[in-house]
Amino acid sequence: MNERSNDQLDPLAAAAKRLLDQSVQDLDQRAVLAIQRARVNAVSHSSATRPWLRWAGAVALASMAVLAVTMWMGPSTGGNHSHLLLEDLELMQSPENLELSEDLEFYDWLADGTATTG
Repeated sequence: MNERSNDQLDPLAAAAKRLLDQSVQDLDQRAVLAIQRARVNAVSHSSATRPWLRWAGAVALASMAVLAVTMWMGPSTGGNHSHLLLEDLELMQSPENLELSEDLEFYDWLADGTATTG
């Protein structure tokens, strides 16, 4: 990233800057007023063409509030299954489960065989 200060401008850029500054100083009052009027019209027109931008933030905030209230008031499903998790943990630690896990390939083969013949 080669950034130069105003003192280190190359000759072409310095000449262009001098020319543009001189042309701005040479503008008559009518041209300055016309440019200012065009700028004011452009700025006022750009804000008038997008009225929905004013409401976008309010709509987003309202929808987030509705979602938060819905999730807060809705039924909680996480606490109801805690006893099932403990039962699953006990089943996984039982010795019978170790025997089943040793023969997983057999059970996969059995499941595939019954699906194709049944």
